[in-house]
Amino acid sequence: MIRPYQRKDLARVSEIYGLARPYEFDTDSYQFEFKNLIDEPDNLKNFLQSIIFVLEEEGAIKGFGGYVGDYIAWLYVDPKFHRQKVGLRLLKHILQKLKNKKLLRISIVKSNLAARACYESLGFRETETFNFKFQGQEREGLRMKREL
Repeated sequence: MIRPYQRKDLARVSEIYGLARPYEFDTDSYQFEFKNLIDEPDNLKNFLQSIIFVLEEEGAIKGFGGYVGDYIAWLYVDPKFHRQKVGLRLLKHILQKLKNKKLLRISIVKSNLAARACYESLGFRETETFNFKFQGQEREGLRMKREL
């Protein structure tokens, strides 16, 4: 079941974030250090200002996703539940919530091919690449949008 995030979910959502972040940089040769969400104050603040949903089955939160306005800012799945369409189900739920928006936006790490394929399968298209720093390393990102 997909349901709204509740305060009691924070520890589990934070853990999923920490476990899933390495997959964003899966093809990257640099060895980053990843933290749980509660250990990243700026990201935690942004998270708490977002509308978040969790996918929970049999008492286990398997992933979460969320947005701010027309920007899908969060989509993380516990790696134990990869290849079970958890991310796709969350994303479809978010798209349903945002069905009245004319334009939806996301940003991903360009090398995250799985995320890119998922978003493209739902009508998102590349708009531009951009550079960003992550843990002092220059990386390339990809902005995508979906017009309705």
